[in-house]
Amino acid sequence: MEETQLDPTPDAEQSTHKPSFESRLYRLSPLGFYGTTLAVFVFNFGCFVLIALNAGRADLLAFSGNGTGFNETGWSGFVLSLVLTVAIALAENRHRMWIRHTDALLKALPVGAHSEAKALIAGTPKSWLLAYRIFFAVGIVFGLVFNVLIIQANDTNLPQYLQSIGLWFMIFAPPLYGLGFRAAVDVYRSSRETKALIKTFLQIDLFHLEKYHIFGRIGLLGALSWLIMAAVLLLFIVDPAQVWVALLSLVLSATGGITILVGAIRPVHDKIRAAKDAELVRVHNEMSKTRALALDGNSASASALAGLTDYETWVEKRPEWPLSASVTTRMTLYFLIPLIPIIASYIFGKFADTLLSGA
Repeated sequence: MEETQLDPTPDAEQSTHKPSFESRLYRLSPLGFYGTTLAVFVFNFGCFVLIALNAGRADLLAFSGNGTGFNETGWSGFVLSLVLTVAIALAENRHRMWIRHTDALLKALPVGAHSEAKALIAGTPKSWLLAYRIFFAVGIVFGLVFNVLIIQANDTNLPQYLQSIGLWFMIFAPPLYGLGFRAAVDVYRSSRETKALIKTFLQIDLFHLEKYHIFGRIGLLGALSWLIMAAVLLLFIVDPAQVWVALLSLVLSATGGITILVGAIRPVHDKIRAAKDAELVRVHNEMSKTRALALDGNSASASALAGLTDYETWVEKRPEWPLSASVTTRMTLYFLIPLIPIIASYIFGKFADTLLSGA
């Protein structure tokens, strides 16, 4: 994730699009991308620490001695603070990704599609705001249900819950769920708009397929955001009681990443395939016209037929996926990212056990 200078949104796009909460937060912050992200995490987990101390639960922050660091509740608060921070940061980073790749995207598209391409970085279309708000509200409801389940599981009541560390979960869980539901809508919308842009405007030049690699990079970076989130969620695996949460979250995050990747590259693949098929039909028609003359001994036609045969082979071998060798390699490595917390937690657990046992 790189620091990127944000260009002001043109007036025409401001009238039809609205910057997300995350974009407004990072634009107003004087701390830069990484400083703002750190500040968000400090605020999230700092509130957890303050509420824990105020509730007389300093034990939640104590080292457990079993290789997991915090106890179950403390670890859940740490991971959920990290998840909320990463969700906000990745939403902003995705916006910055579009800005970084705008020039390459415009080069891959005809001039008539430039306004539609620029709209992809302008924020949320105002026509979609209602859907975003509805799904965010649904997430809020799920966050409240999550708290109800905790109350029931601990055989307590609401006043007691709010006087304990449960106050933090009551405040932070609903917006976290809301952001998750809103992210699902955003994946659907952005994938739909990207597909429509490609299907409507993209014109394939078989001699310069490298300029379409931008779609592979965009899809891969979009998938990377979800895979990073999957890696963060897998930190729950450190706590055996939360394994089901981690595995379910992994499936959802991986699905989101694959959806973004496929949504960006599959329409381009279809376009390239169709362009190759059309070009091969044209070449075969030319070959059928030339073949008869070549068989009659016309040397010029025989030479032309040989050239057409070579050209046919060249067209058939043109790559159909907008993925460079470097992108393909990075894609393989990126899909291994969710394994990092599993390996790291195993190594940390072994180290902690060895340290505590004095062996």
